[in-house]
Amino acid sequence: MNTIDTPILDTFIESSPFGICIINAESQLVEMTNDKYSNLFGEIRESWLGKSVDELTEMGHPIDKKVILNVVGTNTTFNAQGLKLKVNHHGKEEQIDISLTYSPITNPDGSVTKVTIWAVENNARTIELQNVATEKQNLNVERQRSYELLHEIPAGIAILSGKDLVFELINPLYQDLVPGRTLLGKPILEALPELVGSEVEKSLRKVYQEGKPLSFSNDQVRLSNSVSEELEDRYFTYRLLPRFNSEGSVDGIFIFTFEVTQLLDSKVNLERTSNNLNQIINMLPASVVIIRYDNLIVEMINDANLAYWKKTREEVIGKPFLEILPDLADQPFAGQLRKVMETGEIIDVKESPVLFTESDGTIRETFVDYTYQPLTGLDGKRDGVLVMSFEITDRVNARKQMQLYADQLLYANDQLSMLYNRLAKSESRFKFVFQKAPVAIGLLRGKDFIIESANEKILEVWGKTESIVGMTLADALPEIQDQPFLGLLEDVFTTGKPFYANEIRAMLMHENELKEIFFNVVYQPIADDDGNIADILVVATDVSEQVNARLSVEKSEAYFKMLADLVPAKISNALPTGEVTFFNKQWLEFAGMNFEDMRDFGYYQMMHPDEITDFQVGLSEAAANGKAHVSEMRFKNSDGKYIWHLNIASPILDELGTVTMWVGSTTDIQWLKEEEQRKNDFIGMVSHELKTPITSVNTYLQLLLRKAEKADDPFLQKAYTQSLKQIRHMTDMINGFLDVSRLESGKLHLEKSDFDFSELIEEVCIDYQLQYSTHHIILNFADAVTVHADRLKIAQVLNNLVGNAVKYSENGTKIHLSTEVNDRKIKVIIKDEGMGIKPENISKLFDRYYRVEQQSKIAGFGIGLYLSAEIIEAHDGKIWAESEFGTGSTFYFELPVK
Repeated sequence: MNTIDTPILDTFIESSPFGICIINAESQLVEMTNDKYSNLFGEIRESWLGKSVDELTEMGHPIDKKVILNVVGTNTTFNAQGLKLKVNHHGKEEQIDISLTYSPITNPDGSVTKVTIWAVENNARTIELQNVATEKQNLNVERQRSYELLHEIPAGIAILSGKDLVFELINPLYQDLVPGRTLLGKPILEALPELVGSEVEKSLRKVYQEGKPLSFSNDQVRLSNSVSEELEDRYFTYRLLPRFNSEGSVDGIFIFTFEVTQLLDSKVNLERTSNNLNQIINMLPASVVIIRYDNLIVEMINDANLAYWKKTREEVIGKPFLEILPDLADQPFAGQLRKVMETGEIIDVKESPVLFTESDGTIRETFVDYTYQPLTGLDGKRDGVLVMSFEITDRVNARKQMQLYADQLLYANDQLSMLYNRLAKSESRFKFVFQKAPVAIGLLRGKDFIIESANEKILEVWGKTESIVGMTLADALPEIQDQPFLGLLEDVFTTGKPFYANEIRAMLMHENELKEIFFNVVYQPIADDDGNIADILVVATDVSEQVNARLSVEKSEAYFKMLADLVPAKISNALPTGEVTFFNKQWLEFAGMNFEDMRDFGYYQMMHPDEITDFQVGLSEAAANGKAHVSEMRFKNSDGKYIWHLNIASPILDELGTVTMWVGSTTDIQWLKEEEQRKNDFIGMVSHELKTPITSVNTYLQLLLRKAEKADDPFLQKAYTQSLKQIRHMTDMINGFLDVSRLESGKLHLEKSDFDFSELIEEVCIDYQLQYSTHHIILNFADAVTVHADRLKIAQVLNNLVGNAVKYSENGTKIHLSTEVNDRKIKVIIKDEGMGIKPENISKLFDRYYRVEQQSKIAGFGIGLYLSAEIIEAHDGKIWAESEFGTGSTFYFELPVK
């Protein structure tokens, strides 16, 4: 009992004939004094309250801090020697002799919380003798007042007097502990003879002899029953305090006691109920945990949840949720728990991902269906959450393996979501959980399977009402006579082994009509105290919707496979990991393999080795941008011959943009490749055949031009000059077609060498100024710089770009040719003042045979820029164009500098 927490004891202390000062053992602060104590030292009470022991020492008070610390440490009383002090009483300085006694005050657990200092003034012996009668009279008066106050204290209190420990005083609560017995005026061992030789007697003797208090919690005491006089085991929490007379000797004992027998019995019953509830909770197929307060302390957890968290009960109980599982701090669960406690709303989540970091640093991804339901405390306020969850990781992963059809499957496990404050408080709360659980639960008693309990959900599933409770299962559900359930229950009852089944089919009568239902079910045997099977707990989840959805998907998948076998293309499916799950009939016939062989090793072995790397890179890019990868590839058929195909690998994305599967479509284009090869061969042949007559015509025209110049015939000179330009143009076109043919056949050959790029610019510019006298060629090139390239092919690119600039700009305009060197690259710039290019045409300029549709009728086949781009790319360079329609164009290309 806390001395200063009872108003009646406050009055008792105030009326004490001794000076009393109470010091807090931890803070060393004065918590209480009476007027008698402060008057002894000539001070007022307010000057002491709240002061520390150190402050009192500085004020000159004779208090000893070391003694206080010793009393706290040893839990023993200390009597200090008499002290002579000079104090100021009523303006006069007096010398007094004071004795101080330091006594510990303890809690029921025996720890010292406070120290009481008793101060007694010691007067001269003659004065003591003269006033002894008065003091005794005053002491009797004070004791009488104390006895009256003790009757009001809400605890059993008795005062034992003398060495025979005679009951001097008892209050009503103490008398109620032994009703019908006369106590006052009798020695305790006479009034309560069953205490003779007991530990209680030994403790009383020890307190009386040593003057030290003793405390006991939940101590067993055997007392006679007032009715039958039989000895009973009763339990008390009590404290024995010595009472001192004016000479400082023990002359009695104070007893403060509470009977806790009923409380301990309730605790035992509570633990038994809690143990039963824990067993039942651990039988449930769901993971269950109760979390309390804003710091999310785990109060209760079942074995299924511990297994899911991979924790022991010691690591979990009483610990904050985020301290147990710090991995979940960045996931939504802590916020949802607090929201449920704050708002009272139920949170029900399906297929939530939960990520755990394993001891080796790997991430364990799981999926759960879970329900958060608010719990209220004894004060009616929300202070906790009941979490019930099912781990469905295996089912989610299985659903993912069905690729496109996974979205059509819903694996739904109904959650246990009950509202209860503390599961261990009463059996009625468990019944509430049992009745209101969204999972079908029933209890069958005995080998006849009498329906002892059935919650609302199982009655709904069975299609019955509460009227079947008390009936046998066979009578309540006659339609199951020819179904396997009664036989399964008999096996469980006989063997004691639980039965588990997923997607078990049942035909149950609903509104006079048999209804097909699929269940995930558990038959859990429950043993009695002797270990014999007495009951069977039935827990079932209706999964009809998921099963029907899966069957529908399987039907759709079979239909898809049938269609895929009918189309002429080769169709395949693969997981995001690349594992192929389907090849259609065309693929298998082409490869000459069965599905298993082709899945395990055949697909990549059929690819041409030169194309595997590009194919893998293309798949990575397709997965990143969500677009199909289209490529021309060679696959080896059953005869060992490589056949060209157009291969399209399309990623299928979910709503978050994540690849869920791949669909492949592969079409035979061998005939197209052969046609293209024949076309290239024809172009190459025609180009070679045309070059011989063109060369002869060019020679004859040059001879005719010289004769015309000698004859000074302007008309013929102009005619021959224009003819030579057309011959040169024809030669360029033939060379272009020949180069295109070489490119497509992979025979374009580069003869690279080191040369000064500025010298090449100077050489070609002299030709440009003579050849294109109609335009102003302006040069601005960098100093000497060496490149490693095919000199003739780079000159061909320059000729093509400058020729285009002349072709598409008016006579008399300027053409700027310049170079820049930086970052180990040389950039060549050709800028004209011509008609320009529309924005929509710029991206297609370098495509083969592409010509910009302009109003002017300028000849050409659209291969010059295509060839230029291929030549620059073959040199690991870059080419591009910029233009504004109507104001001119600028073409650029870059080459690496040696």
